Amino acid sequence: MFDIGTVYNFTLIEGTSDGWNEVRSTERVADIDGPLLKFESGRIINAHSSLFVSAVPVTMLASASPAETADVGTTV
Repeated sequence: MFDIGTVYNFTLIEGTSDGWNEVRSTERVADIDGPLLKFESGRIINAHSSLFVSAVPVTMLASASPAETADVGTTV
């Protein structure tokens, strides 16, 4: 389900003194050990936890398409 080196948007439930809240973070997976995901930041989460909501891979967009860069630096 997860790939090492891939960046994901994670949503987890966190209990605070004010109640339960959804917490979102963007992390790159550095290692996988069963349900445990270790991130490059050093943080570890359990993907089988009841507090785990979702993980969506982040897709990287190209910085500029060839059509956008074709007119750069030209004057008419």
